Amino acid sequence: MTEETATGAFSPKAGSARSEGLAHRHTKLARQRGPAAWRTFTVIAGIAAALGLLALMFLLGVFRDQATERARVATTGMAEMVDGWFSHYAPLPDLLARDPRVISALSNEIASADLGWLNRELAVWKDATLTSDIYLMATDGTTVAASNAGTEVSFVGQNFSFRPYFQQAMKGETGRLFALGTTSGLRGYYLSAPVRDDGRIVGVAVIKISIDGLELAMGNVPYGAFVTDETGVVIISNIEALRLSSLGALSPQDRAEITRTRRFDLDRVEPATITSTGSWGPERPLVRAPAKEDGQDRTYLHLTEPLTQNPWTLHLLYDAAAARAAALTWSLVAFSTGLATLAMTALALGRRRRLIERLSERERTARELERRVAVRTAALETEVKERRTAETTLRQTQHELVQAGKLAALGQMSAALSHEFNQPLTAIRTYVENAVAFQQAGKQERASDNLERVLRLTERMAQLSKHLNRFARKSDNDLHEIEIDNVIDEALALLSGRVQRSETEVAREGERGIVVLGGAVRLQHVAMNLIGNAIDAVPDDRTPCITIRTTADEDRAQLIVEDNGTGIPDDLADRIFDPFFTTKEVGRGLGLGLSICYNIVHDFGGTMAAETRGEGGARVTVTLRLAKPKGFPS
Repeated sequence: MTEETATGAFSPKAGSARSEGLAHRHTKLARQRGPAAWRTFTVIAGIAAALGLLALMFLLGVFRDQATERARVATTGMAEMVDGWFSHYAPLPDLLARDPRVISALSNEIASADLGWLNRELAVWKDATLTSDIYLMATDGTTVAASNAGTEVSFVGQNFSFRPYFQQAMKGETGRLFALGTTSGLRGYYLSAPVRDDGRIVGVAVIKISIDGLELAMGNVPYGAFVTDETGVVIISNIEALRLSSLGALSPQDRAEITRTRRFDLDRVEPATITSTGSWGPERPLVRAPAKEDGQDRTYLHLTEPLTQNPWTLHLLYDAAAARAAALTWSLVAFSTGLATLAMTALALGRRRRLIERLSERERTARELERRVAVRTAALETEVKERRTAETTLRQTQHELVQAGKLAALGQMSAALSHEFNQPLTAIRTYVENAVAFQQAGKQERASDNLERVLRLTERMAQLSKHLNRFARKSDNDLHEIEIDNVIDEALALLSGRVQRSETEVAREGERGIVVLGGAVRLQHVAMNLIGNAIDAVPDDRTPCITIRTTADEDRAQLIVEDNGTGIPDDLADRIFDPFFTTKEVGRGLGLGLSICYNIVHDFGGTMAAETRGEGGARVTVTLRLAKPKGFPS
């Protein structure tokens, strides 16, 4: 080959002609492949749609099975909760029937007018056992004593011999009945036991329990639930629209029995608004029923579980729409994935066609730029996700530590109350042993004196327990009118063990009867924390002296707690309310007490400050809003 030939073959003009020819051939080839590309597109679209449909059918079955299993577990758990609630009250009638005063009052047929003392005792027992009513019936069914004596709905003098629980008790059996009260008109669960004197039945002891508390507990679960009796009547339900409705038509025998025993007003018993809509398979029926939240009809999986304490049945309604929605969502994900794959394939074909048509370096540069943007975007998304995960973990850890601080405070308080219960329990045992001895010796007056002492001790223990219950109860976020004196009294009562053991001198000063806005339980937590910190702040070599002062000005009230400890160091004053900051020894605190108190007071619209007193010791001042500013008309 000559030099000219070689130069001409590789000249710019020759290269340009070759490029144009190549571009022309590729463009022609792309036009020929156009119909084939659309056929491929159609096939891929069909496959994606088929896969989406198969995924829907498969996932629907999977989610239905999972929903059924969760519903069965929830049904069993709910049944156990209902059985446990009723078994809690089961021993009470028999305990009441064994009381010597009850036996004496019924066996001697004392007139109702002379049983005022017994009415008062029954009222005390009713409050202590959290029941609705307690009453005693003579052998003819007449009520001779009741906890509601003297009220507009008093049972005294009423005859309930028509009730099955009375008839069962007169046969020597334990009576059980769910019915509407003939006097009060309120739903209730009745338990009865025979009162025997030397083997002879002299009357019946009856306890009525309101089921409002049970329905409130059932209302906290995310499912609709109700209980039917042996006749199919809904007697308990967290769905208000279903209460006292019937799942089926009542038989003539059931209607006659309900009328005879006056269990319900048959005019109020209407058919339940529950209709069958099919099933998910054997023992998995679907029904339309009103929702617990708003009463609107929805489709539910309907499962049942027999109860053990009574011949009743628990019904649970599990939202079927959730399973369908989950299956549809995942099916859409699968279908969307197929469409995304199809779109990516079409995009690749388009890019290939443009690449052939243009033969430009600019296209490759653009693709490289897109790739880099995608990589950077993915990196940024990963970084954002990692930061969100870290923030969530941090918030959860802080929440758990705050809860641990609260539980630690409650545990210390419970230990103190346990110490307070030991001495009364020992005294009760001694008095009961003496009462038994006096009873056997025929010294009734001495025995009664010992039993009255036992009653006084149990009242004291009940007051301590009531304080602890109020402190442990979950508080709401609403603000109420609260008298500061009551909060301080209850806090001192719960801390009485620590005050006595540490020989702390507590002084109360300032105004009384101040009423502020806040939450009783949360404000009590603040008071207990401040008093407890004041006790801990005093060194072991001196006697703790605490001053609690309450004052009020135009629209604000102050709760001030002072101690004779070492005070607050200047370098720590700014950090005293920070979370996890503590000056106590390791193991004696998490450093969350004052931080929690600070946030509680802030939620009440108040402020909290700490300082060192001039004469030594620390002073913590809590400022709260008065319920009614001074000078404001009542």
